[in-house]
Amino acid sequence: MSAIHILGLRTRLFSPQGDCVMGTEMPPEEQQDVFWIVGTGQTVRHATTSRPGAVYAGQSIPSLCDGQVKIPQPTPLGREPLTKMVTGRCADCQRKAHGRHFAETNWDF
Repeated sequence: MSAIHILGLRTRLFSPQGDCVMGTEMPPEEQQDVFWIVGTGQTVRHATTSRPGAVYAGQSIPSLCDGQVKIPQPTPLGREPLTKMVTGRCADCQRKAHGRHFAETNWDF
């Protein structure tokens, strides 16, 4: 079967016999990103679907555990973020993220 991709949809045009077959297949459910960050004054990572790099330092964003995470100040160039060593994750965020097939990223500022 010949196929063409238009805007992420796969439309079948012709069967192997040459008959015109019009049908549209929806793409699989898109994977959503989740970012694990250490907010200002926190000691564990919380998960958020908000892209941390799109918000300014000091702004609070929602976490999966229904809390708020305050975005820390960026680390000066040439220095390693202290939060890189933080591996602990909020148990409630982890429980809510489990099974949702998120693409997970540890994000350090």
